[in-house]
Amino acid sequence: MNLQFDEDQQLLQQSLDRYLEKRLPFDTRRSQKGGGEFLAFWRALDAELGVASAGLPEELGGFGGGSQSEMTIAAAQGRALAVTPYIACNVLSATLLGSVGATNIAKAIAGEGLLVTTAIEEPQTRGDVSLVETRASETEKGWILSGTKLVVDFASHASLVLIPARLEDGELGLFAVEPAALGSSLKPYALIDDTPSADILLDGFNVPADALIARGDSVLPALEAAVDRALSALCAESAGIASVMVEDTVAYSKEREQFGVPISSFQALQHRMVDMWAKAQEIEAASLLAALKVDQPCAVSAAKATASDGLRRIGQEAVQLHGAMGLTEELRVGHYFKRATVLEYKLGSAADHVERYRKTRQAA
Repeated sequence: MNLQFDEDQQLLQQSLDRYLEKRLPFDTRRSQKGGGEFLAFWRALDAELGVASAGLPEELGGFGGGSQSEMTIAAAQGRALAVTPYIACNVLSATLLGSVGATNIAKAIAGEGLLVTTAIEEPQTRGDVSLVETRASETEKGWILSGTKLVVDFASHASLVLIPARLEDGELGLFAVEPAALGSSLKPYALIDDTPSADILLDGFNVPADALIARGDSVLPALEAAVDRALSALCAESAGIASVMVEDTVAYSKEREQFGVPISSFQALQHRMVDMWAKAQEIEAASLLAALKVDQPCAVSAAKATASDGLRRIGQEAVQLHGAMGLTEELRVGHYFKRATVLEYKLGSAADHVERYRKTRQAA
């Protein structure tokens, strides 16, 4: 198996790193607030490099780079702490739409910059879409949706929100709803890393009949495959976040002095930083595993469990080794730690994916 990037992937990585280093230094990123600024930066990035469609198949208007291109883009965004709808829209939602046959919407994501997000999580799901409990009841005029969706990134800024729900016969349906139509059902807020998100409280919410864009036995496998694709990209972003926290901690330890010498000279702290580095290497290897085996749920869950556990350990060590400076606004390590905390639990924690790995292996 060739684990080296091909020429196209290397060029994509180099172009992204150059662009993000120039256009999104830490001071610029720290000054960004609100979904409007994040989206403006994302659209400028896509206009310059065409990254939005890099991983999508050619039949959906993409460049066919697949999960390895998505890994490259997500990792670069992680290193730069860029807040974008890339994983929520161009990975998860576009993959899902293509799988269920809604290719016209998927092509609009790739070619027109249409922003679509998917309301996956419910209080009990934690990344497992088979546990969706939101209900859809058919009426003469359409459908009534009832349930709760949590942490839907960029929901209030999207053109469409995709809502999986159980139909009356127990099968899954996929509904496409405009955020404006949700009204007071949409509860927007910002996560601790500034990502614009929202909860959707569906208490007898009426949608027209044509809001149902897919139903039947194919919807659950399509959802699971799309979530695994997003998990793979989240692992790559985690690798980018981890690498920066390790680099910043090592650099700080060389500057910070105690008892007249840099703290990097203390053997106990050297061991802790080596452990951080080793965890970062594990996360990077896990992200590569997930990208190469994105169609194997047990491999993806093993990678997400590794990434979530490693991020928590690296983040805690980074903050501790920075001392009181670790969570200040001035140093970027605290900001990366906040994003690491969000990623740790996104679409399931380490414990959730260890359990999913166990179930998947037993079923095999």
